[in-house]
Amino acid sequence: MQIVRMENWATRLKRMRLAVRLSQAKAGKQLGIKGPSIAQWESGRSKPALDRLPELADLYQVTLEELCGTDLGSPEAARRAASEGLTTSEIVRVAGCVAAADRVVIYNQDELQGEGISLPFRGYPGYVLRVTGESMVPRYKPDELVGFRLPGAPYPSFKMIGRDVVAKLDDGQILLKTLINGPTPESFALASVNPMVPPIFDPPFEWISPIDFHLVDWN
Repeated sequence: MQIVRMENWATRLKRMRLAVRLSQAKAGKQLGIKGPSIAQWESGRSKPALDRLPELADLYQVTLEELCGTDLGSPEAARRAASEGLTTSEIVRVAGCVAAADRVVIYNQDELQGEGISLPFRGYPGYVLRVTGESMVPRYKPDELVGFRLPGAPYPSFKMIGRDVVAKLDDGQILLKTLINGPTPESFALASVNPMVPPIFDPPFEWISPIDFHLVDWN
């Protein structure tokens, strides 16, 4: 029996871009955005804004219905958003930073620090952190941005294995790590990018939240 795999929106966007022989950088230039935004879409870390979809369909030489599919947004809503001239970015406040020792600092909602920054998509409901220091290089470089949502989950799921997460432990530490399998079945560990830093095995979670997006070029 042949197994039919459904194509998700991130894979569909990449396929359509390649079909018209455009690099991510060239597609971004045609759309008036930076190439890393295209990469974020095609990795599934963020979606293009509704008002961007009609222009994207024209660039990829497909119908809006083909582009949207069942998972990228309503074609009617996309046309309406484009006609109303909604902006494709949104100003948000940086909620904290990823410090040099992997420690994440999150400010209280009414104590948000720093200037507002513009995201290349709208309506993000989570927190945005700025990377500082160099202990997370090469995966995260200084001044890049990551986003995650709270309240998070009280305990990780196996769907999070291999994903970068922000986790708060019972001792109050809030860490940016990669969730990996622990030494026993159904156990977990938090691993650092730096191989010299040992993993934290079976940490007592207060909450854990996967990283939604990582912006490497957001100015």
